[in-house]
Amino acid sequence: MLLCRRKINRTFSRFLIFLAFFILFVQIHLSSRTKQVMKPAMFSWFSWKDLQEFERNNVKNNTIGNKSTMNININKKSKDNSSVHVLSLRVHGGLQSKQNEIMKVRNSLRNSSSLSLLSEEELPYYSRHIINPSLQCAPDDFMIVYIHTAPTNIKRRSAIRKTWGDKKLLGKLKIKLLFVMGVVKNRHVMDMVKLESDRYNDILQSEFNDTYRNLNSKAMVALRWIATNCHNISYIMKTDDDILVDIFQVVKHLRYLQQYKYAREKLILCNVWNSMQIIRDKNSKWYVSREEYPNNTYEVYCSGSAYIFSPDMPVRLLKISLKVPRFWIDDVYVTGMLVNALGIKHTNYDSAYNFLVSSLDDISKDNKRTTVIYHIPNTEIFYKLWNILNERMNHSGATRNILK
Repeated sequence: MLLCRRKINRTFSRFLIFLAFFILFVQIHLSSRTKQVMKPAMFSWFSWKDLQEFERNNVKNNTIGNKSTMNININKKSKDNSSVHVLSLRVHGGLQSKQNEIMKVRNSLRNSSSLSLLSEEELPYYSRHIINPSLQCAPDDFMIVYIHTAPTNIKRRSAIRKTWGDKKLLGKLKIKLLFVMGVVKNRHVMDMVKLESDRYNDILQSEFNDTYRNLNSKAMVALRWIATNCHNISYIMKTDDDILVDIFQVVKHLRYLQQYKYAREKLILCNVWNSMQIIRDKNSKWYVSREEYPNNTYEVYCSGSAYIFSPDMPVRLLKISLKVPRFWIDDVYVTGMLVNALGIKHTNYDSAYNFLVSSLDDISKDNKRTTVIYHIPNTEIFYKLWNILNERMNHSGATRNILK
C-alpha cells in the first residue's frame, strides 16, 4: 500500500513538473508572437492614413507602410479567448502610445513658445549647398518669395527678375527673392548657374538631383533654409518659375491682413484642392502607385503654383515631417499631409488664381481684377502681361500707395 502511494506521488510530481514546463513554453511562445505583431506598430513611421484614423480616434485596423499589420476578429472562436483579447489589447495599446506621441508633438507645436529656432543639426532634411546666397532677412522685411526652378530654366528666371521680381521694386516693398534648385549632370548648365548666382545672389542650389521625383527634397530644403535665415519675416510665399505674380495686389492684401492682425500664426493661404483624383497612368510624370498612396483621392492640399504662409510655419512643418512619411509630390506632402497632421486649416484664396494664360485675351475675362497668380509658360506673354498689370496699377495710382 505504501509502495503504491509513493508511485502515485512520484507520477503526480512528474505531471506537475511537465505541466509547469508546458505552461512556461506556451507563455514564451505567446510572448514571442505578441512581440512580432507589436514590433511594426511600435517602431514604424505612421502613414498619412494612420493620421486620418487618429483624427477620428478610431483605431480599427492599423495600416503601417500601406500594409496591414494586424487584423483580429474578437468574435472568432478560439481555444483561448482570453489570450486573443489580451493580444488585441496590447497591440491597440501600442497604437495608442504612438497616437499619444504624435499628439504630444502636435500640442508642442501649437504652443508658440516652443517654436524657438532649432539648431542647424536639429533641423531635418540637411543637404549640402553648392550655392548658398549671402542674403539675410531683416526684421523690417515684409516677405520672402522662394521659387521652385530647375537649373536649365535660365530664361524663366530672367523673366521674373525683369518683371514682378525686379530687385528695385522688391527692395521698395521690403521683399526678398530666392530661387531654389538641385543639380544636373550638364556641366555647362551648372557653370551658367554659378555665373548667374554671382551676378544676382538669389540662388540656393543644393546637392540633390533636380528631377520630378525629388520635388519633395526641393521643398523641404527651401523650408529648412528659410527657418534658419528668415524666421523673423512677416510672410513667406512659395511659387514656381512659370508663375507671374501681381506683387502689388499680394502686398496690398497681406497688409490688410496684417493691419487687422489676422492669422499671425498657423496661416496657409492658397487655392485649396479638395478630393483631387490620383493619377494612375504609368505614362504620366505625375503617376502615383497604390503602394505609394492607396486611396483614390488626395486629402485637402494647396495648389503648388503659389501659396502664402506665416513665419512660424517652416519650423512647424519641419518638426512634424519627422513623424510623417515622405511623399514625392511636394504640394501634396507639404501643404496636405504635413499641414493636416498639424491640425491647421487652409485659408481659401481661390479667386486669386488663373491657372493657364495662353493669350492676353484671357486677361480681359477678369472683369473684377481679382486675379494675382497667373500661370504663363510662354515668356513672351509673361512680359506683355506684366506691362499691362504695371500700367494698370500706375494709372490707378495704387502703385504709389503700395510703395509708401
